[in-house]
Amino acid sequence: MQTTYAKVWPHWSRIVDGDPEAYVRRVMINTYLSWWRRKWRGETPTEELPDEGRPAEHGQIDERTGLMAALGRLPPRQRAVIVLRFLEDLSEAETADVLNCSVGNVKSQASRALRKLRIDPALLDPRPGEGESP
Repeated sequence: MQTTYAKVWPHWSRIVDGDPEAYVRRVMINTYLSWWRRKWRGETPTEELPDEGRPAEHGQIDERTGLMAALGRLPPRQRAVIVLRFLEDLSEAETADVLNCSVGNVKSQASRALRKLRIDPALLDPRPGEGESP
């Protein structure tokens, strides 16, 4: 309120002839909005430090490398459908809109791409201990 009064006071003689309440209210809103936009809320102090996480294991890096290689072997249209549907989390309709095609086309491209990814050698690496008999 004080900031609003300080902004309005030099112009009061001109304001008082019109509708001062509306003018002061508008100045108050603009002052609040500019303060709110300017306020930096990137970090907040806390008692405890946030969890730093854990370093990536070599297996995770290998899996990501294999996935990227497998995606690279897909045709461009199928790769685009997989990335938009599963990495960008778009719906079938949104994906169809982005790619300028029908929803049915998105479904068929996704089906073909997933079928190819299921048999891709980079993604077939069995994990140790699975499927072994004692």
